[in-house]
Amino acid sequence: MSGIIPPEVAEVLPPEVVGFIVALIAAYTAYKGGRKKEAHKQFAELESNIREYLKEEGIFPSPDVVQTDKDRVNDILKAEIDNYDGSAVPVKTIFTDGNYYLPTEKEQMDEAKMFNPFEYLPYRPSRFDCENFAAAFKVFSAFLWGTNGVGMVIDWSGGHAYNVIVYSTGEIEFYEPQEGELVEIGQGEKYQMENATIMF
Repeated sequence: MSGIIPPEVAEVLPPEVVGFIVALIAAYTAYKGGRKKEAHKQFAELESNIREYLKEEGIFPSPDVVQTDKDRVNDILKAEIDNYDGSAVPVKTIFTDGNYYLPTEKEQMDEAKMFNPFEYLPYRPSRFDCENFAAAFKVFSAFLWGTNGVGMVIDWSGGHAYNVIVYSTGEIEFYEPQEGELVEIGQGEKYQMENATIMF
């Protein structure tokens, strides 16, 4: 650390923060040196370490997650959705990742749902409508809360888009990001899921 952080600064900072600064400088140096793969790996590791530190210190409550693969997510959806992959009008899933970080229990996502900023945005037909709300909450959950266990449901039968949250326990929840509340399939015309595509 000599020469990177002045000693008088290093003395007053928590050791973890000093480590984060050193790691950030190393990742940035790798990036500027043209070693982009190495830099990407270092930045990803730094982000995970900072997230864990903030959680341990009670500053930012990222959910506990379990790493799994798309086959496990697919099995959970198949067990929880009646007409998933195989009915006359099926529900199918498109997976865009190989690894998934699923919240361990429903309470772990309470803060993400509570602090969903999108429910306060105005609905704008054709510019920021239902699929944009669902996509935004999906990204919000991955980027800020550290879980990509939130999928976007495009419910063709209901003419609507919303979210599904998959938990490592094998449970799922359907979430309406426009209203900031949980919904049930069959609850209204928008949530029929007789014909749907889920994107993870």
